[in-house]
Amino acid sequence: MHASTKKSASVPSPARARTALALSLGATLALSGTSAHAAPSKRACAAAYERAQGLRRDGRLLEAREALITCSQPTCPAAAVADCGPWLAEVEQSLPSVVIAAKDADGRERLDVRVLVDGRLLAAALDGKALPVDPGPRTFRFEPATGPAVEERVLIREGEKNRAITVTLGAPAAGAPAAPRPPASPPPASPAAPPLASPAARPPASPAAPPPASPDAPPAEPSIPPLAWAAGGVGVAGLAVFAVAGALSLDAEADLRATCAPRCAADDVRAVRVQHAVADLGLGVGVVALGAAAWLYLTRPAAARPPQPTAARPPQPAAARPSRAGASALLPALRPFFSGAAAGVEGAF
Repeated sequence: MHASTKKSASVPSPARARTALALSLGATLALSGTSAHAAPSKRACAAAYERAQGLRRDGRLLEAREALITCSQPTCPAAAVADCGPWLAEVEQSLPSVVIAAKDADGRERLDVRVLVDGRLLAAALDGKALPVDPGPRTFRFEPATGPAVEERVLIREGEKNRAITVTLGAPAAGAPAAPRPPASPPPASPAAPPLASPAARPPASPAAPPPASPDAPPAEPSIPPLAWAAGGVGVAGLAVFAVAGALSLDAEADLRATCAPRCAADDVRAVRVQHAVADLGLGVGVVALGAAAWLYLTRPAAARPPQPTAARPPQPAAARPSRAGASALLPALRPFFSGAAAGVEGAF
C-alpha cells in the first residue's frame, strides 16, 4: 500500500502537463525568433483555402503564401491541411526573388535607399538579402536618402531566384575634372573676293528657262455608268428568280408525276405551270438586263484627259527657221468626171 502511494505521487497531473507543454512551446518560439500564427478557426481555414486558389491563378504569390500558411495549420481540417501543405511548397518554389544593389555615379555602394514595388514598400534600406517579389512586369522605385529617386520597369519571371538588380543613382560629382576640349583650329583663309562689277557692266539677264515638259500621263479609266450597275443588279435578280422558281417547279412536277399523274387536280397542275412561267420570265429578264449592262459598260464614254502644260519654245533665229517653200505635203487626189475619172496630186505651194 505504501509503495503504490509513492508511485502515484510521482505521476504529474494533466493540468501540469499542459502547462509545461505550453511553456516549452513558447520558449522555443521565442528563442528561434519565429512568429507563430494564431490558431485559425474552421471558417478562417475555409476562407484561406478558397482565397489561396484564386491568388495563385492571378499570380499574386506573396498573398497566396500567407493564405496557404493559414490553411495549413494543424488546427484546420485535415482535408485542407492535406492540400495547403503541398500547395505552399509549390508557391515557395515558384516565388521569385531579387537582390538589389545601388551605386552612385562614382561607383560607390549606397545602402540608404528605400525600395518600392508598384507603390508598395519592399525594403526600407538595402542589406544584400534576397527579397521575394510577385512575378510579372513590376515598377521598382529607388529613393535614396539624398538625391533624386529613380524608377525602372523590370519583368520578373516566375521561379527566378536571387536575380541581381543594380541601379545607378545621382549625377557625377561636381569636383570631377571635365575632359579637356581640343583647341579650335583657325578657319582657312578665304581667297580675295573679286571686285563687284558695276551695274552697267553686268550682262543682260537671260529669260528664265521653261520648265521641262512632263511626260503624258496615262489616260484615266472611264467610270462605270450608274445605269449599268442597275441593269446588272436586275439581271442578277432575274437569274436568281429563275433558279429558285425553276427548282420549285421541277420538284412539284416530279411529285405530281409520282403521285397522281395523269389524273392530277387542275389546281395543282396550274400551280406548276405558274412556277414554270415565273422561272421563264426570270430567265428572260435576267438575260436581257445583263446584256443591257454589258452594252452600257462597253459603250461608256472615255474619261477626259486633264490638259498637260506645254513648255514654251524659245525663239529661233531667222537662219534656223524652216522655209515655207516645200513645207506643205502633197496629197493624192481622185476626181470623177462625166467621161471617167482622173487621178493626180494636189497641195498648196
